[in-house]
Amino acid sequence: MGERGARSSDDGNGRRVPCEDAAMSSWEIEEDEWPDPESTGEVLIVDDDASIRSLLGFVFDDAGYRVVEAADGLEALEVLRTTPPALMILDLMMPEVDGLAVLRACRNEALAGDTRILVLTAKTETQDAVWCWELGADEYVTKPVDPDRLLRNGLALLARTPDELRQHREQGLAEARRLDEMEAAFRPRP
Repeated sequence: MGERGARSSDDGNGRRVPCEDAAMSSWEIEEDEWPDPESTGEVLIVDDDASIRSLLGFVFDDAGYRVVEAADGLEALEVLRTTPPALMILDLMMPEVDGLAVLRACRNEALAGDTRILVLTAKTETQDAVWCWELGADEYVTKPVDPDRLLRNGLALLARTPDELRQHREQGLAEARRLDEMEAAFRPRP
């Protein structure tokens, strides 16, 4: 595994966003290091956009992993309460029950404790990343992202130990909080 680099990227509006750039992720692993699909649990893809679910489902299925799809947070919570997956790719902006509500439910109900959670979102505000890290996300990636890179990033999460994931979450949260504080210092005051 390579050295950890900066955990932020430009959102196109001159703001730094605390996330893992999937194209530059040090969490990526080579194909010969991928967890065995036969002994790995399912991959849950949660997004209200059917085309994104379909594309990501194809990528993970093509790599040999069993895929379950959920069109919203309610469907995701049903899966998490009955057959928790090994990995959940979670969009934040969904109708009715959004991704943050799913993360809160996981934390409050102690759901899917062994599920790796990769947040994949178009939200680029630093505060969104802070909330996700605080609620237990293992990774925060902003759209658009190359699906093959996302596959490698997700599978790298599956290959990490709980201690490595905890340390990664702590680093991500610290970086997001630092960036949020810096942004707040430059915001106009009323």
